[in-house]
Amino acid sequence: MQSLFGTPIPYFIITVVVLVVFAIVYAIRQEKKRTETLGVFAGANGFTFTEKADGPGEVGLPEIELFVRGHSKRMTNVIAGEVEGVGVRVLDYRYTTGSGKNSSTSHQTVVAVATGGAVLPDFTLAREHFFHKIGQAFGYQDIDFDAFPEFSKKYLLRGADEAAIRGLFNARVIDAYMNSQAGNVETRGGWLFVFVSGKRIKPGLIQQRIENAFGLLYELTGA
Repeated sequence: MQSLFGTPIPYFIITVVVLVVFAIVYAIRQEKKRTETLGVFAGANGFTFTEKADGPGEVGLPEIELFVRGHSKRMTNVIAGEVEGVGVRVLDYRYTTGSGKNSSTSHQTVVAVATGGAVLPDFTLAREHFFHKIGQAFGYQDIDFDAFPEFSKKYLLRGADEAAIRGLFNARVIDAYMNSQAGNVETRGGWLFVFVSGKRIKPGLIQQRIENAFGLLYELTGA
């Protein structure tokens, strides 16, 4: 095959272009299908559904650590409503760090439930990584428990009111968290947020994840 200027175009370039176009079209169709499926779920369960939101404030949520990371932030597929009088939000969220060839985009689905009258200290909980351990050598906070060495080794727990957090994380709460596979957890502004960093929830699992978030909230509040 030749270009308009008579120079042959290598077939591998044509193949690459075709594959890239195919991948883009496939991704667009999958995103459209996801949006449609989540919209149907929202309607069937008495929730409202918004395809895009400008930020957490627009959907009645406070800023959490996740929402201030990176740039090119985008919040989509927002499911909002109540379950037995308790506020619920489910949304897809993405952000990018770095730029150009060094950029990386993280996609995750966030489930948030209102804590109601329960007063919980603000905290963040996530799986501990190598760089966290390095940070601890320079004073980066990690609340550990001598009585729960496995939990302390695997997870990073942080928050301003350390005494209140230590009082909250008893054996029951720690067991519930480790059995729930909740991933990242954060409490702020009267809401409990649960998500797995870098992973979106399949539409068919949304109901289960909402129930799991309520289960964790129950253990945290003892309600």
